[in-house]
Amino acid sequence: MEGLRFMALVFKQMRGLQRDSSFLYAKALEERAFAYNNILYAVRAMMLQEHYMRIIKDDYPKALQINQRASELCVKLPRGSSPRWQVQMNMGDIYLLLKEYDHALLSYELSLKFLGVNTSLTPKNRKLLTSQAITQIGEVYEIRGEYDKARQQYETSRQIAQDAGSQVNVAYANERLGDFALSRHQAGQAIVFFENALSGWTQLHDRLGQASVWARLAECYTLSNRADLAIEFGEKALTIAREENYRRIQQIATQALYRAYRLANKPAQALSMYEEYSLLRDSLTTLKRVEELSTVQKKYDINQVRAEADKERFIQQQQLINVRRQAEIARLRAEAEREQLAGETRMNQLQQRIETERIRADSQKSRLEQRAHIDKLSHDIEQQSLMRAVLVGGVAMLLGFLLVYYRKNRLIYRQKREIEGLNLDLEDKVIARTAELKQANDQLRAKNREIEEALLKGQTLERKRMAADLHDSLGGLLAAIKMSLSALNPSHMADREQEIYHNLLNMTKEAFAEVRYLSHNLQPDELEKQGLSEALTRLVGKLNLTQNITFRLDNAQLPRLDKTTEFNLYSICIELCSNILRHSEATEADILFRRFNNELNMIVKDNGCGMDPSDATGMGLRNIQARMDLIRGRYEVHSGMGEGTTFIFILPVSSDLATV
Repeated sequence: MEGLRFMALVFKQMRGLQRDSSFLYAKALEERAFAYNNILYAVRAMMLQEHYMRIIKDDYPKALQINQRASELCVKLPRGSSPRWQVQMNMGDIYLLLKEYDHALLSYELSLKFLGVNTSLTPKNRKLLTSQAITQIGEVYEIRGEYDKARQQYETSRQIAQDAGSQVNVAYANERLGDFALSRHQAGQAIVFFENALSGWTQLHDRLGQASVWARLAECYTLSNRADLAIEFGEKALTIAREENYRRIQQIATQALYRAYRLANKPAQALSMYEEYSLLRDSLTTLKRVEELSTVQKKYDINQVRAEADKERFIQQQQLINVRRQAEIARLRAEAEREQLAGETRMNQLQQRIETERIRADSQKSRLEQRAHIDKLSHDIEQQSLMRAVLVGGVAMLLGFLLVYYRKNRLIYRQKREIEGLNLDLEDKVIARTAELKQANDQLRAKNREIEEALLKGQTLERKRMAADLHDSLGGLLAAIKMSLSALNPSHMADREQEIYHNLLNMTKEAFAEVRYLSHNLQPDELEKQGLSEALTRLVGKLNLTQNITFRLDNAQLPRLDKTTEFNLYSICIELCSNILRHSEATEADILFRRFNNELNMIVKDNGCGMDPSDATGMGLRNIQARMDLIRGRYEVHSGMGEGTTFIFILPVSSDLATV
C-alpha cells in the first residue's frame, strides 16, 4: 500500500498525460486498503483521487462526492491521526470556487478544529497548515465585505507563518496583506507589506514572486503619484512576466505602466501599454467567462448530486421509520399475546385453587369423623395404659437426645477455643518474623544506598581527576604545540608547506577545543551544585553555539533527583548528543521531560537519517542499558531509515528517587 501511494504521489508531480497514472494508482491503493480493512490508507487514496478530479479534471461534483465519502470514513479513525482536516480544507476550496461562501467558511473552520487535535503532523507543518486555513477564511470574509475580520485573519496567518519560521509563507502573507490594502486604496500601507514580501522573494531567489510584487508596487506608486518608481518597477515586472509567459502579472504590469506613463506625460508609451493591456484583458475576460459558465454548470451538477443524496437519505429515513413502525406493531402484538396467555394462566390457577380447597374440605371432614371414633375408643383402660407408656418412652428419648446435644456442644466449644489460641500464637510469630525481615530489608537498602553513594563519589572523583588531567596535561601540551606552530613564519614556506602548516594549526585549535569540551562535560560543576536541569541547560547552550544542529530542551517537568540518577541521566544525554552529532545527519534535536503519574520520562529525539533498532548493539547502547539498570529504569528505541530516532527513558518516581 505504501508503494502504491508513493507511485501516485510521483505521478501527481508530473505534467501532461502522465498525471493520469496518479489516479490509476490511487484507485488501486483504495481497493487494496479496503481489502486489508485499512481505513487510513483508504482515505489517503481518496485524497489523491480528489486532487486529480478537482485540480486536473475540474470535476467539482465528483471531487465533492469523494470528499464526502472520505469524511464518513474519517469518523472511524482516531482523532489524533485522522486526515479529516484535509478533507474539510478541500471541500472549502470547492465551495469557494462555486461561490458558496457560507459552506466554504464552515468547512475551513472545521479544518482548523481538526488540525488542533491532530498529533500525526509535525508542529511546524501543523502551524503552516493552520496559517493556510486562516488565510482562506480571510478570503471568504473579504469577498463578503467583512473587511475588518478579513484583515485580522490575514495578520494572524502572517504571525503564525513567522512563528513557524517559513520564509515562503511569510512572503505570501505579506503579499496578501498588500493586496488587501491596495484594494482598499491604502497605497502607503500596501507599499510596506509589498516591500517586506519583496525582501522574502529576493532572499529565496524567486523571480515570479519578485515580478508579482514589482507589478503591485507599480500600482501603489501610481496611486501615490510617483511615476518614476512606478515605471521602474512596472518595467522589471513586465520583463519577467513576458519571459515566463505569466499573463496575470503581465496584465497588472501593463495597466500600472499605462497609468504611470500617462502620469509622466508620455503618451506614446502609455498608448503602447494600453494596447497590450487591452489584448490581455480581453483574453483573460473571455477565459473568465468560460470559467464562470463552467462553474455554473458544475454548481448545477453539484446541486443534482445533493438532490440525489437528499432523496436517498429521505428514502433511507422512510425505510427506517417503516422498520420501526413494524417493530412497534410486532412488540404490541407480542404484548397482547402475553397478556392473553397470562389471563388464561391466572384462570387455570384459580380453578386449581378452588379444586384444592374442595379436596381439603373433604379431607377435614373425614379426619373429624375419624377423631370422633377414636374418642369413643379412648375410654378403654388398656388403650390408655398403652398411651401412657408411649408418652413416658418419648420423654425419656427426648431427654437423652438433649443430654447428647449438650455434651457435643461443650466439646466443640473447647476445640474452638484451642484453635483460636493456636491462631493467636501463629499471628504473633508471623508479626515478629515480618518485623525481623523488614528490619533486615531496611538494613540492606541502607547498605545499598551507601554502596551507590560511594560508587557515585568514586566516579565523580575519577571524572574530576580525568577532567583535570585532560585540561592540565593534554590541554597544556596542545597549547604548547599551538604556540610553537604560531612561532613559525609561513611566509618563507612553499605553498604546499603553508597549506600543511595551516591545516596543523587548525587541527590543533580543534583538538584544544575538544579537550576543553570533554574536560568540562566529564563532570560539570552545574550537575553537582545546581542539579541535572541546570547542567542540561548549559550543555544545550554550548551545543547550539558550536554545532550545525539545533538542540532544544524542555525541562519544565523535571524535578530535582538524587545524585546517582542525575549523574546517570546526564551521562546518557552526553552519549546520545555525541551520537546525534556524529551519525544522525539531523538538523534538529530535542531533550524532553514528561511526568505520567508515578513515572518520569526522558525523551531524546532527532529528525535525522534514523537507524534499524535491531542493529542497535554498540558499546554506547550497552553503557546506556547498564546505567538504566543501575537506576531501576528501562528505555525504548523508535526509529526507521529516514524517519529520525527517538529514545524514551522511563524511570519510577518514588520516595527514594525524587526529592521535594
